Amino acid sequence: MIPIFEKAHQLDLTGTEEEILQYFESNLPASIYTSLNDLSASLYTSNATIVRFCQKLGLKGYNEFKYQVRGELKQLHMTPSSDDLMYHTLALFRDNLEQIDVAKLEEIAGLLTSGRPIYIYGSNLSSLAAKYLQTVLTSLDYPCILIEWQRLLNGLAYELSSDAVLFIITAHGDARRYLSVFQRARDRGTTTVLLTCEEDSPLIPYSTIALCTNDQNEEYRHVDINPRLGILTIIQLLIELAAQTRQDSRID
Repeated sequence: MIPIFEKAHQLDLTGTEEEILQYFESNLPASIYTSLNDLSASLYTSNATIVRFCQKLGLKGYNEFKYQVRGELKQLHMTPSSDDLMYHTLALFRDNLEQIDVAKLEEIAGLLTSGRPIYIYGSNLSSLAAKYLQTVLTSLDYPCILIEWQRLLNGLAYELSSDAVLFIITAHGDARRYLSVFQRARDRGTTTVLLTCEEDSPLIPYSTIALCTNDQNEEYRHVDINPRLGILTIIQLLIELAAQTRQDSRID
């Protein structure tokens, strides 16, 4: 038996989750190319239920589940898997797209184009995403301030107005260092937006809006190699929504 299926059989699955597992076991290899929407329609269940089944197995989402099954099939057949890294990256990317909360995305874009004071923070590699967003928004005539130093952010937290928007991008597992900033911002009535890849980030309960991507925090020889593809995708979508808002305003 394929290891991931064996693991699934050891879990306490709901009736629907049993049907998902049976579908994959009974329809190999075609089932590993089934789209989330097609599987949902075939089993008369929701996309969210299927994703939760995958998460029970310790995976980020449905496409990563299919990637895992493909990889284990290759190992059983003893075939080369030189393209595994590419498939894995694509699987994570698709999962991230499918899990985006569009309503939250539009709400954030509305804040960024509202004319309110906007502060965008990101440090280390996350500063690349922050700087990209700030540069493009400013070029679209949506002025905003970029912050790249934590000390400056800490000081700013005492001066934020109630109509300001604080957008913080952080991928690392040391999010607690920003906890006091979010607490002060909440006390001052400031709107906070958090973009992270930590599903259990302690900052989420203190943020006004939080978006979580499925980027994986990894290090190689103590060097951060988190690709931040999900974070950059969110940033690009926000930029496109802001550009559309600017275009619509000029037409009006």
